[in-house]
Amino acid sequence: MATDLEQSVMRKVAWRLVPFLGLAYFINALDRFNVSIAALTMNKALGLSATAYGLGAGAFFWSYVLFQLPANAVLTRVGARKWLACIMVAWGLCSACTAFVTDATSFVAVRFLLGIAEAGYFPGVAWFMTRWFPSRHRGRAMGIFYACGAGASVLGGPLSGNLLQLDGWHGVAGWQWVFLIEGVPAVLLAIACPLLLRDKVADAHFLRDHERAWLADTLEQESRQSPTQNLSLKQALATPVIMMLILGYAFIGVGVYGKNFFLPLMIKGMGFSDLTVGYLSSLPNIAGCIGMIVMSRSSDRTGERVWHVAGPCLIASFGLMLVGLTLQAWPMVALAAYCIAGFGISSSLPTFWNLPTAFLGPAAAAGGLAVINSIGNISGYAAPQMVGIVRDYTGGYAVPMMVTSVFMLAAALCILATPVLAARMQGRAAAVSASAGR
Repeated sequence: MATDLEQSVMRKVAWRLVPFLGLAYFINALDRFNVSIAALTMNKALGLSATAYGLGAGAFFWSYVLFQLPANAVLTRVGARKWLACIMVAWGLCSACTAFVTDATSFVAVRFLLGIAEAGYFPGVAWFMTRWFPSRHRGRAMGIFYACGAGASVLGGPLSGNLLQLDGWHGVAGWQWVFLIEGVPAVLLAIACPLLLRDKVADAHFLRDHERAWLADTLEQESRQSPTQNLSLKQALATPVIMMLILGYAFIGVGVYGKNFFLPLMIKGMGFSDLTVGYLSSLPNIAGCIGMIVMSRSSDRTGERVWHVAGPCLIASFGLMLVGLTLQAWPMVALAAYCIAGFGISSSLPTFWNLPTAFLGPAAAAGGLAVINSIGNISGYAAPQMVGIVRDYTGGYAVPMMVTSVFMLAAALCILATPVLAARMQGRAAAVSASAGR
């Protein structure tokens, strides 16, 4: 049972950090995925096939993967206040520049630059959360943070769909207005970043002295309990548990990005207008937002982590398989099934980050989270490519959704394997310690 002091401190910290970081993640996700709505008219205007569009959409993740570890290394040196502000300015400008692409080559290039700009935000915040939220409060905080990102898909679809209606205004195409207008908020948020964030608990003047002391002591005690507290980054990443978490996160990413980049195009194929597509594409993301809040709260309340990740993966696998089976014959049933899949995919994400943060020691935390996210996000490139190629080959989205379903099933199996591997590792460590003591 949380004490009055604990509740008071965590309420202050949550209200100080989560709304701002969540709003920035909303804009971050909006600027990453608005391309899926813009593609409704952009692809035709630029002459992009599904394969070429998949290549451009996936190019974001080439640089996103490569630059996450360097970005988090810079974050730990210069602090979150300065570095996150720089990141926001960079991605806002890159997103707006997408309005000026003229062909597949320039589309791929600007998406690559956007990946560099955004690379440090999510892993940086994931690490920053470990500096302010004890593990028993982190799931709920990450749940709200993730839900803000999913909210971009809920509100971003209708918003971007309406911006498409500006086609021809001042001689600018509708898809260009999507990028120009939605790139501005990130630059504005950067101004507030140094004012609201603090790099260390000791600098948190919004807390009283005894509140800062309690939070600092609690976080320090947790860091000493990590099974890998004395391991370097390289040693921690080589453990079977972390390797399995990387693989599981990559498989979840196939579901995330296969859904986000192609859902509007799938709904468009049902015969709806561009504006209606924008609204209907938000339904699975509404289900995802609900799942994030419900599952993260349940996980923090019970203290259980593994099944709160693996269970939603299994739900997503079922939903995606149902999409594939019903898409051609019963499209509205397929849309409902996509809502089931959206619930499962999204609700697996916030609790997932409690698994590596519980296992990584202080020396490996910042780099470890960046590596897990960067390697896992290779699926951000692979998934759009896979869906685009299979769609062009089969003439529809049914088979790609079935393949994605298999990846979500594999993700659940990876997550379920981690406690077994962790128990074996701890058993071997205990045996070595006992042997050394004799």
